[in-house]
Amino acid sequence: MNIKKTALTYNFDGDGNTTSITVSLSGNEGSDYLNANMTVTAEDLTDGQAFDDLTMTDITKIARAKLAKATAVKE
Repeated sequence: MNIKKTALTYNFDGDGNTTSITVSLSGNEGSDYLNANMTVTAEDLTDGQAFDDLTMTDITKIARAKLAKATAVKE
């Protein structure tokens, strides 16, 4: 399924620091549809990563990986 980013929203604390980034993802294949909002938090970042240093592509990759993990079928 081709999943596309449809929105990216930065969330800030009272001091203007980025606290999380919400990525909206959407896709369809035939009659199957997927819509998801994945919130990237500090816990999702690797050592040395900071929100303000990440590109939109980096953030989207993290959100896609989080979506794959969240939707993986468990037996």
